[in-house]
Amino acid sequence: MTSSLTKLLRTARSFALSLPLAIALSPFPAQSQPAASSPTQPPTESQPSAQSPLRFEVASIRPHQSSGDEPSDRKMFPGGRFVATATPARTLLRIALGTDSISGAPNWVDNETFDISATTANHADVTTPQQFQQLILSLLEDRFQFKFHREEKEVPVYWLELDKPGKLGPALKPSNPDSQPNMSRNSNGSSAVMKVSKASMTDIAAALSRQAGRPVEDYTDLKGNFDFQIEWAPEETPDSAVPSLFTALKEQLGLKLQTAKGTAQTVVIDQISQASAN
Repeated sequence: MTSSLTKLLRTARSFALSLPLAIALSPFPAQSQPAASSPTQPPTESQPSAQSPLRFEVASIRPHQSSGDEPSDRKMFPGGRFVATATPARTLLRIALGTDSISGAPNWVDNETFDISATTANHADVTTPQQFQQLILSLLEDRFQFKFHREEKEVPVYWLELDKPGKLGPALKPSNPDSQPNMSRNSNGSSAVMKVSKASMTDIAAALSRQAGRPVEDYTDLKGNFDFQIEWAPEETPDSAVPSLFTALKEQLGLKLQTAKGTAQTVVIDQISQASAN
């Protein structure tokens, strides 16, 4: 649970994930389901979380005044204070809905960025990823007049499996009981590095979805939490000294991505408007 919130807060370009509340990330469970079964139910439009809904009592949203190449960033502080800088509405949509599969968005959703400062009612702390999702969704609904519905379609997915039954790769280690949840991804263009501590295989599969370019489902049957660090080439070339993501997973973690079919939810935007500055 705690590992999910950092990813929601860190969809910036570096994907370096941290949270002052020490609430770390678990990426959202993949939105796809295998064609043969549907083990989980998707969140509804009005309440994507079973947690008590939180709302911002005060929210200032202003167009970001760019003075260069500032990083996009989001942080949740104690006392229910949320601060975002240079953040496009697309990022807020991804956080609130837990998916990249969003259609019907106008161009400004990607091209315009905002600075946001908001505080929850009664300064209530955000303690779960589901609460944070609901909080950002309510912000979109209240200030961006956001409305949407979901549709399902069959899509290609990956199943995350052990390459050899019962055998872990050299870089995949069971977490120590005192380790802290954390997940980060950094890239310099020619190589990418992912560092993970105290994450379940479900969390790891969901984190790999963005890297693999399609939903990833956990079929490893591995229980507990794991630590690892891997490096791969986002765009492998014949003379590259860094392996592809598929090779890195197999050689370093003892895992493989198996092509499969599944059903995925797509969010269709019915309405969204630019928030007025305040």
